[in-house]
Amino acid sequence: MPSGKTHDKITWLSALPMAWIGWMISHELSVTALLAACFLFAGLMFSGDLDTKSVQYKRWGWFRWIWIPYRKLVPHRSPFSHGPVLGVLTRLLYLSVWVALLFATLTRVALALDQAQLAEQGFGLAKQTAVFFQNPVYVGVGFVGLWLGGFSHTLADEIVSMLKRLRRKSGRRPAKKHKKKHK
Repeated sequence: MPSGKTHDKITWLSALPMAWIGWMISHELSVTALLAACFLFAGLMFSGDLDTKSVQYKRWGWFRWIWIPYRKLVPHRSPFSHGPVLGVLTRLLYLSVWVALLFATLTRVALALDQAQLAEQGFGLAKQTAVFFQNPVYVGVGFVGLWLGGFSHTLADEIVSMLKRLRRKSGRRPAKKHKKKHK
């Protein structure tokens, strides 16, 4: 499999063409930015390798603990982690549960502390987020960006696996480097 650095290079090098495609299709800066941001997020933070102790997993920093149950539940390179559609949907559903729990917890804490103003601000943020997600164009573009970013990771894995299989079938194996022993 490609290393984390190789996956990162693929993501960064593909982001500009993704943004260009978004611009050519929509001619809207908000749509282009959303597509590129979701593509970058998926490639750098939200890839199928969240089921291992990968670079993407480590980038979550203090919040990486939320991915521990995911790592235990989802086998590596299964359709639920690396599948072209199921992989992104599984991670989106999983992360959505955590975000919903976070909003519910913060709202309960604010109400328990009798912080009506803080709770109202939280509800206001939730309403603004809901308005954003009610626009089918933004939802679709966001999903496409996440899907393309995740799929670029899976595609790179599949290409490397295919090349390795072809090398084995043809009998060619990469030359082994012999280390010289120093006396």
